[in-house]
Amino acid sequence: MKIAIPIKEKTLSSEVDARFARAAFFAIHDTESKEAKFFENVVLQAHGAGPKMVETLANEKVDALISNSVGPNAFTALNQAGIKVYLAEEGSAEENIKRVVEGTATILDTPESSHR
Repeated sequence: MKIAIPIKEKTLSSEVDARFARAAFFAIHDTESKEAKFFENVVLQAHGAGPKMVETLANEKVDALISNSVGPNAFTALNQAGIKVYLAEEGSAEENIKRVVEGTATILDTPESSHR
């Protein structure tokens, strides 16, 4: 499974960025290979950044996203792409990924479910 998460720094020990499509960086963690890929958010300033970021994640074959909140357009695009959305909790990206892998993370079933 490939899990994407918006982060503030290019490391799994980074805090989760509260902004989904406007996050500075993203990590994609592959649970099978245990490898993480980091990339800078190039759609950061784009109009319609949410759906554009979803397209990027779909191209990376991401299965799940961990985020504090997702706007309605991005949420629809994530559903259409078959990407599950999990609520980010306090802690590092690595801790949040572990919750998804262990099955203890909360699934977001509506857009804008949480603002921190």
